[in-house]
Amino acid sequence: MSKLKTKKYNAVANAEKDASQTFVKGAAILTLSMVIVKVFGLLDKVILTGIFSGVSFEQAVAGGTETVNFASFGLGLYSNAYEIFVVIFTVATGGLPIAISRLVSESTAQKRFNDVRQIHKVSIPFFVIVGILSFAILVGASFIYVQIIESPYSLLGMLCLSPTVFFGCLVSIYRGYYEGQRNMMPTAVSEIIEATIKLFIGAFLAYIIAHLGMNSYAESGTVFGLYIANQTEAYQTIVSFSVAGAIMGITLGSAASFVFYILKFKIQGDGIPEEYYRNSVEARSRRETFNKILKTAIPVAMGSLIMSVGSLIDQVIVQRVLLNMIETNPQALQAQYSQYFTADMFYADTKTIHTSLWGCYSAALTFLQLVTAVTQVFGSSAMPNVTSAWTKGNKDELKKSIETVIRLTMLFTFPMALGMMALSFPVMSLVYNDPLITDVGGRILLIMGVTTIFGAASTPVCSMLQGIGRVDLPMKLYTVCMAVKIGITWMFVSVPEINVQGATVGSMITYAIMTIVGMYLLIRYSKIKPDLFGTTVKPLIGAIASAASAFGVYHLMDSIIGSARMSIAISLATAIIVAVIVYIAVLLILRAFTATELKFLPKGEKIAKTLEKFGLIR
Repeated sequence: MSKLKTKKYNAVANAEKDASQTFVKGAAILTLSMVIVKVFGLLDKVILTGIFSGVSFEQAVAGGTETVNFASFGLGLYSNAYEIFVVIFTVATGGLPIAISRLVSESTAQKRFNDVRQIHKVSIPFFVIVGILSFAILVGASFIYVQIIESPYSLLGMLCLSPTVFFGCLVSIYRGYYEGQRNMMPTAVSEIIEATIKLFIGAFLAYIIAHLGMNSYAESGTVFGLYIANQTEAYQTIVSFSVAGAIMGITLGSAASFVFYILKFKIQGDGIPEEYYRNSVEARSRRETFNKILKTAIPVAMGSLIMSVGSLIDQVIVQRVLLNMIETNPQALQAQYSQYFTADMFYADTKTIHTSLWGCYSAALTFLQLVTAVTQVFGSSAMPNVTSAWTKGNKDELKKSIETVIRLTMLFTFPMALGMMALSFPVMSLVYNDPLITDVGGRILLIMGVTTIFGAASTPVCSMLQGIGRVDLPMKLYTVCMAVKIGITWMFVSVPEINVQGATVGSMITYAIMTIVGMYLLIRYSKIKPDLFGTTVKPLIGAIASAASAFGVYHLMDSIIGSARMSIAISLATAIIVAVIVYIAVLLILRAFTATELKFLPKGEKIAKTLEKFGLIR
């Protein structure tokens, strides 16, 4: 068994490889899995939007009838369930996996392999206790939160999501441990397991519940045995049950991910051959190890907590301000959204519109999260490499690691962000196929493109600060930036003509401050001055050319074949293909790629050798 484990994965041998190579390999594995996860997540929202749109009825109006559907309302409920969960989940898991990753990487670099095992043993009971307490707190907090945002229909989804925080804690025991050894494959597999179950089982449950609910109301005038006063409330109740079914897929996925880690660890172990443990110095005591974990984890967890609480306050402010606007100045919102809501929703049913507008924001936010999730992967992959180089005092390795992280982050972020701006409305129209989400979400996504650049860059920068031992700096930075974000969001959302779109402005300014100041602090404390022209300016030039070509090609195609949904799909596909070709061509001309990065692509070595012959890579 020992030979089998060593052959499959040797954490010690992996730690001795070139840092930039292991980073790029780890980032490539996690990026591929994250793209799969986020595509599945996007498909999940598309499917759920279709399911919630199907929960609809015809209502008589002057001159005929109109269809009332609950697509944006359902997305709003789905988003609400996540907000309070993220805060509790961050408290429970925000710092410890990062602390474990950093300490495992540090102990491996120092060849203290018994400490590596001790770190794992100490973390298990602590995570189990934190998971149980967090689950109980989340259940209680859900009842309070729905009262604050005045969205009672969100409660059921929140309760169904609450077990996920417990399973998430258990998963974090193993995820941080393997990542600290630069083994990103278990994280990738577990995330794909979670996303697959979330998509297929969650969507299936949502559909079945919506179908049964509508049949129940049509036949008996009740929803699953509950008597509902009117048709609108009945259909809102059906949507809330359907959202809860979708969220159960998330909980089941998290449980399956934990089962995967348990089986992997039992069968294959951690990848460190037994002889390394025998030849290592004696491990620190459990108390000393526990204190070391806490000392590293608390500042990281506090920073993540501040970000999460800031986002939660942000959501509360947005929804409360919108609710107050509907109650005190409904005419202002009716003038903008009368074609999407019936008149009584502005004056009698004031609980629907603010949740629906938040659902539009959530729909656009999905695209930003697609980008930031991938760059968060870069941060996770960078942590053990930066920590190892810093611990060894190897300045060349540290500089190479930092530059590789920045370059890959910018190579990915710039084209995605500018592409979202160039194609915001057609993308929202194709993906969601809902007039309100397309209109409001498209305007939000247009602004969100700039937000994406800074939001995506901030996470790897903060991870590298943690990697060089300054775990306190991101926490301080988050605190200041969240205060700024809350103030700006309140100011802009309160303007009736801007309303929900103002939330994006607050995020944009906040992340810009965080990225710029964070980069300054990284340079100051690491004593490393990265090549910002090669890592940032070159990708930006390529992205501008790419976005411009996408915008031009899409509108040319649109003028030729029209704006039916299939036509939009064809135009978008053509625009994206042209944009990718332009982007790669410009980057090759600018020699923005390195051979190390290309070698981890399929047939990468062959591609690298060919491009080297023509002098197109460094």
